Amino acid sequence: MNATGKPKATILVIDDEQIVQESVRRILEEEGYKIDGAMRVDQALDLLARRPYDIVLTDLMMPDKSGMEAVQAVAENHPDTGVVMFTGFATVDSAVESMKLGALDYLPKPFTPEELLEVTERALDKVRKKRRDREIEKLYSDAEKAIKSSLDLKEVLRLICTSVVGLFKVKGASLLIHRKKDQVLEVASYYGLSEEYVGKGILDSEKSVSAIFQSEKAVLIEEADFDASLQYPEKARAEGIASILSIPMKLDTTVLGILRIYSGEKRSFDDDEIALLTKFAEQGVRALENAMAYESVRKDIDGLKKNVPGLKVERAPDLLVTNEHQWVNEIFHKFEQ
Repeated sequence: MNATGKPKATILVIDDEQIVQESVRRILEEEGYKIDGAMRVDQALDLLARRPYDIVLTDLMMPDKSGMEAVQAVAENHPDTGVVMFTGFATVDSAVESMKLGALDYLPKPFTPEELLEVTERALDKVRKKRRDREIEKLYSDAEKAIKSSLDLKEVLRLICTSVVGLFKVKGASLLIHRKKDQVLEVASYYGLSEEYVGKGILDSEKSVSAIFQSEKAVLIEEADFDASLQYPEKARAEGIASILSIPMKLDTTVLGILRIYSGEKRSFDDDEIALLTKFAEQGVRALENAMAYESVRKDIDGLKKNVPGLKVERAPDLLVTNEHQWVNEIFHKFEQ
């Protein structure tokens, strides 16, 4: 059982040998897993149809059907369930075939309790990651639709921050726009952070993660490096921040700003997570591009009205661009040059 009193995972064991069933059950139940057993593949498939399992441990040689059929049936009908094959007839060919059909791992008989526990944990890690990846992709797809459906620049940037916090279960997120003229970073939107922390002062881009403008790649700063890498390290610590990940918001080869992710505890981000966060940063860049394109069209229409007497031009639909922020005008001016 885990800290909440629930099983660590639910596991279905398929093996026609009673001694194997009993041994596997004893070893795994002592570690907090909930175990069901099946002596035949058909019995196992009936159990799978009635309740969900995290992983299936199946023997290769079964009296009614091959363990390979169990692997294939689970892969086709229960994609959220992982499979581990074990057998006393281990061959390279059978191992490769089971993996091709969808098995996550392979364990030859006889095996020790340590080997069983190791392969079980490894398979569960893969199952959890697969489920988490699917959940994140679904949530990102929903967030992307919401972002694309809004014409309000401020709302789009807010949606990016709230979506990042929700997806990655972090403390907060912010979007910082780089004002190249005076080399400062200005907060365009944020979520999960206190107003006191966000309003701590002007961020000098040369003193706050300057490496991101040089490498144009993601930069992770942990609490031990705050003093050397942040302009306001003590403010970050007082906010309860343990690490900060910065993702560049790039337009071609120019870094327009930074998407920052704040964690309340030390954590790392794998390549898949960095890639997804980069997509969010790209959404921010697209929002800024759309705002700039609209502003350019609006100015062209205003110019036509002034220069061509009597010309009637239909008013363009409203795009809610928050012009009170200096960074918006700065970006517009940059692209007019």
